[in-house]
Amino acid sequence: MLDYKLLEALDMVVRESSFERAAKRLFLTQSAVSQRIKSLEEKLGKVLVVRESPVHATRAGEKLIVHFRQVRQLEAALAEQIDFKEQDWQSVRLGVNADSLAIGLLDALAPLLESERLLLECVIDDEGYTLDLLRAGDVAGCISTQPSAVTGCAVQSLGSMPYVFVATPAFAERHFAQGFTQTALMHAPTAIFGNRDSLHKRWLGERYGIMDDHFPCHQIPESHALFDAVCFGLAYAAIPYAQAKPAIASGKIIELAASERIHIPLYWHHWQKQTQEAKRISDAVLAFGRRALPSQEASLYLNAL
Repeated sequence: MLDYKLLEALDMVVRESSFERAAKRLFLTQSAVSQRIKSLEEKLGKVLVVRESPVHATRAGEKLIVHFRQVRQLEAALAEQIDFKEQDWQSVRLGVNADSLAIGLLDALAPLLESERLLLECVIDDEGYTLDLLRAGDVAGCISTQPSAVTGCAVQSLGSMPYVFVATPAFAERHFAQGFTQTALMHAPTAIFGNRDSLHKRWLGERYGIMDDHFPCHQIPESHALFDAVCFGLAYAAIPYAQAKPAIASGKIIELAASERIHIPLYWHHWQKQTQEAKRISDAVLAFGRRALPSQEASLYLNAL
């Protein structure tokens, strides 16, 4: 039989990517956490974590963590059936794209998190990659561009997030005086969320044939800071319309080409077996979609590769 205190230590070490941080979360000494991992490895005869910075799980460790998290879900469902209420705060781990947070996802979740004593753990990634987190059992739900459910999970449409290309008037005059052309796009500094195959990179490649390393680019992996870079006149960027709308209305920034708006369909994925709390989280996420995201009518649709 598996000792779930040992599995809890393994899960926390991998979540935190550190023995030290895991020890603080578990209110244990670092040596106690290390001993629990060692005991589990000796019992199973397998190495479960790669002890380098950052700490991460081996394949065997990943399978144990998925099992542990599924058992936690089953325990929560059983607690509901026998009307048992946890007194402590409980954590819920979701895979989300940063732009959803920027336009109001947290606002939609806040009342539920407070009333149910839930602590939100956001794992932020490009919406084209968040489904990998759910597939690996790392999150209980995720917002993704992928319309198909993975095994053991369900999927619901959230709507379509419209993006607009924006810049300050001065930046536009300096770099796009001759229009939104391939030549201008190859020379104008842009800002993207990260170094993955992002929405902006795909758009440049599919629409204008401009590949990586053929345009100047700031990498800013935080939605508000990326938008600030645009407002400071450092770059142009694809920004969620809901985030850019007030600044456009005030004249601080302008839309560079209305014909180039991108609409990205988003979907909410979650495990099929949900606790009542998980169902309420799904309801809150779907309400966010109804309020913040238009229906899925796209002027330009880019598949997540």
